[in-house]
Amino acid sequence: MLDPRPQGRASRSRRVALIALAVVVVLAAVGWVAARQIRSPAQIAADAAPPAPSPVTVPVERRTLSTKVIVRGTVRFGGRQDVELATSSLEQGSDIVTEPARLRDKLEAGDVALSVDGRPVFALPGAVSMHRDLRRGARGHDVRQLEAALASRGHAPGPVDGLFDATTQGAVSAFYIARTFEPPVATDAQVEQLRTAEADAAIARDAHLQAVDAVEQGRIDASTAVDALHTAELGVAAAEARLRTAQRLAAAAVGADVVARRNNRRDQAAADAEVAAKQSALDLAVDEERLALLRRDEVPLDAPPSERQAAVAAVGAARRTVVQAKAELAAAVAAADAVRAGAPAAVRQARSEAANLATDVRLAAAELRRARRGVRVARRQAGVQNARAGAPTTPRDTGTLEAIAAAAADEARRTRAVVDRLSAEAGVRVPADELVFLPDLPVRVDEVRTQRGNTLAGPVMTVTSSKLVIDSSLAVSDAKLVRPGDQVTIEEQELGIRAKGRVADVDRTPGTHKVDPNRFYFSVVPTSPVLALVGASVRLTIAVESTRGAVLAVPVSALSVGGDGSSRVQVRRGGRTRLLDVVPGLAAEGYAEVRPAGAERLNAGELVVVGVAGAAPPPGGGP
Repeated sequence: MLDPRPQGRASRSRRVALIALAVVVVLAAVGWVAARQIRSPAQIAADAAPPAPSPVTVPVERRTLSTKVIVRGTVRFGGRQDVELATSSLEQGSDIVTEPARLRDKLEAGDVALSVDGRPVFALPGAVSMHRDLRRGARGHDVRQLEAALASRGHAPGPVDGLFDATTQGAVSAFYIARTFEPPVATDAQVEQLRTAEADAAIARDAHLQAVDAVEQGRIDASTAVDALHTAELGVAAAEARLRTAQRLAAAAVGADVVARRNNRRDQAAADAEVAAKQSALDLAVDEERLALLRRDEVPLDAPPSERQAAVAAVGAARRTVVQAKAELAAAVAAADAVRAGAPAAVRQARSEAANLATDVRLAAAELRRARRGVRVARRQAGVQNARAGAPTTPRDTGTLEAIAAAAADEARRTRAVVDRLSAEAGVRVPADELVFLPDLPVRVDEVRTQRGNTLAGPVMTVTSSKLVIDSSLAVSDAKLVRPGDQVTIEEQELGIRAKGRVADVDRTPGTHKVDPNRFYFSVVPTSPVLALVGASVRLTIAVESTRGAVLAVPVSALSVGGDGSSRVQVRRGGRTRLLDVVPGLAAEGYAEVRPAGAERLNAGELVVVGVAGAAPPPGGGP
């Protein structure tokens, strides 16, 4: 037996070795961990140092730059004006308002704005306020604008010369009467005479216009008559051409029946010849059939089968030829019969065509006679119309219609003179409180300042023009940039409305128009419809300066100043950074316009340095 003890000692030795190895591994791991936790001061400083700085770049852009001023404004109707009536010395009334203005009414030229003591107050276009009563002999700008206003309403005041004369009085009377009001300062009898004279003058004017229209119509009729004559003459030529054509065709149709019979005989002869030929062919085919039968019967009984078959085939072929010849003969006979049957119809057709062509000749001749008669009638009608219109073809006759028109013109002048005389006799004047001159008609009644039954005192209403204005104000720095005429973008974000406008006015004194004492009032006139924004607060954007197109632009932080005062940017090219001299332009929206200086080049998309990532903060801290 073997001794087990040496084996037991070997096992224990291996376990001891493994334990020792494990202890060594553990001690090594502990040492490594301890070494990681223990660092020298230099290592600690190196680990705490910031990373190496690297440049931050952005691309050069091509864009449009503009400096903008953005404020808010309120939309309102423009041209706000208080309306106050002047005092008249012509009528000693109680100055009681009998019909006040109506809120939001639109007043056109010639409309009645309100009534005082039962008398109308008319709105007329003009820049000079009514400040006095106008009598015959008055002169001035107020008279001139009254004459211009009357002329624009269709009432002739004579020359617009600023003199209130008899003609002006007549136009004033016509203006009042046309609006169913009595002219001022005239008796009932004078008003009735004026109305009658105005009616007579209107009738005379209408008669004159009708006479002038008749003259013109006569000339038109004369021209129409000449055109009709020319048309009739052309009709004669066309009728003659149609007659010649019809005669030529009719002559060609003469003897058509003879030709038809001759052609039929020729066709019948050809058909009969075809029948005879087909009959001969049939006879020949029958003979060939008989000969084939004889040959078949003569074949010996001991002849080869092929010979007998050939004879039988010859008989069959001969019979088929006979059948075909009979069919062709029948077709030829039918064709001959058709030719014989169609001969009378062809002759009748030829005779019918000849008769129709003869009828065409008679109709063309009748049409030519009518056309010639039409030329004679048209020539007489043209002569009559020329005579009526006083055409140059009758130089000694001035024209009856022109004489009537001249007489009507004389009557119109006479009745107008009567109106002017009666107006002067009636002493027609214009009270100062019956006219209101407004510069921007039509206007809108924005506020009624008096009520029915009130005594006149101060403004009677406030009007605005139909044009819109936006009120706003500017800070001191912005007021230096904004100028009248600058383009404005108008925005109302909630309603989604965007429109255009222009700066109308910029006050150079702060605090006007009830704005803050340290701000400057300015107004904007919309150039596109924004009626829905009346009373709304809108955003106004004014482009006060622009590059007027796309330019090279970089962020403002990319620019730096050299020792010689020049501007420059850092450009990254090929992994390297180089300084590039530039000429700066407009700066806006965080960008600046740049142009390469001298022979340098700079393109859109190239990278410029705007900062350094990882750089140490400036002394004293920083972001």
